[in-house]
Amino acid sequence: MIRVLPFFASVAMVTFSASSALSATLTGSELKLRTEAQSNSTSQLFTTSFPASAIVSESTVEFPNVESLFDPSVGVPPGFARSLVDVSIDAGADYLAIDFDNAGSSRFATGFKNTYVFTFTAPVALQITSVLIDPSTTLGLTPDRVTFNGSELFVNVQGLFFNRNSLARLNLSTITASEPDVGILPDSVLPDSVLPDSSTAAVPEPSSVLSLGIVALAGTILKRRAKHKPLQ
Repeated sequence: MIRVLPFFASVAMVTFSASSALSATLTGSELKLRTEAQSNSTSQLFTTSFPASAIVSESTVEFPNVESLFDPSVGVPPGFARSLVDVSIDAGADYLAIDFDNAGSSRFATGFKNTYVFTFTAPVALQITSVLIDPSTTLGLTPDRVTFNGSELFVNVQGLFFNRNSLARLNLSTITASEPDVGILPDSVLPDSVLPDSSTAAVPEPSSVLSLGIVALAGTILKRRAKHKPLQ
């Protein structure tokens, strides 16, 4: 019995197999943080990578005290403080929030870059597809200050004023990219798993199948004639 799939189910299967990515949640991914500081577009870029990382959870604040992560031995550009603004950073299934409850009131150092860089990693490849500034944001972020590339989110806060009531919330859309299909490759690079099995009989070409069918049919006719031929 041949099972016929409904049209919509068939379309869904085709769409699914043709796409190499699925929507994903940030929950359970590893969140890493670094900062980038640069006075102007041609000056030296100073990067601070923090050894600490956190697993994104809905129930905990991943980085409750960013100031404590700073290494005072790391250089900074002229005019930048040798410390970090004491914000807390919280992430959830589809957002990242920067809270200023512990930061007091001041202004971020002014320059070409004064940027938080967030990297999300997961058991499978994770990519950011869109970022929207949430309406609840009170920090003076504009779309040109928030960019992303692959699994990295960049938030440039240079020159922005803040106080204890400031908040930056970013809503993220992400996907997980699946492993690519093997596809059709030259014989020289075919993986062992897709090489033909030498013990498997070759499948005849259509023309060969037709020839074999004609021969078989002729043989059958001769047999029938021989069967019905009267005895001499």
